[in-house]
Amino acid sequence: MSKGFFEFVKSIGESKSKQEEDRIVDHEMETLKQRMAGKSVDDRQMREYLIRMVYCEMLGHQSSFGYIHAVKHTRKRKLSQKRVGYLACTLCLHKDHELMVLLVGGLQNDLISANQLEVATALTVVCKLVNREIIPALLQQVIKLVDHKEANIRKKAVMVLHRFFQLDPDCVPGIID
Repeated sequence: MSKGFFEFVKSIGESKSKQEEDRIVDHEMETLKQRMAGKSVDDRQMREYLIRMVYCEMLGHQSSFGYIHAVKHTRKRKLSQKRVGYLACTLCLHKDHELMVLLVGGLQNDLISANQLEVATALTVVCKLVNREIIPALLQQVIKLVDHKEANIRKKAVMVLHRFFQLDPDCVPGIID
């Protein structure tokens, strides 16, 4: 992380009141909004901005201006970039958020990836953010992962199927047997 992020976290920790903390966070969010909207933001910078956005969210400030950037970041090729995007999505979005439709395409791609870390990350996100409307789009890919060569992937796939069953018992009737 950059020195600026360190200074931001330090100033939050040293704030004397909730009002001072809110003022610092509001200033940071305005800065993030401008920087994220910039045309020449590289992946490394955007990753840091997303982490700063998540920090602001954790402090109770809504930063919906950055949600689309988090979703876009899930489509990056580098796993470290992708994971930060997914982290921001799981922490900031809810299962019925309108951006979930955009997230499904990336999840489908990651579920069929040859990289087991991408698959594991996607399964974790699916378990957290799935809703009844998304289940049909992901069900067949998750079922195939139950036979994956890696035990961790199989375990996560079963966990996702259990979550599907909790949301809609009728979606997985043949699998239960």
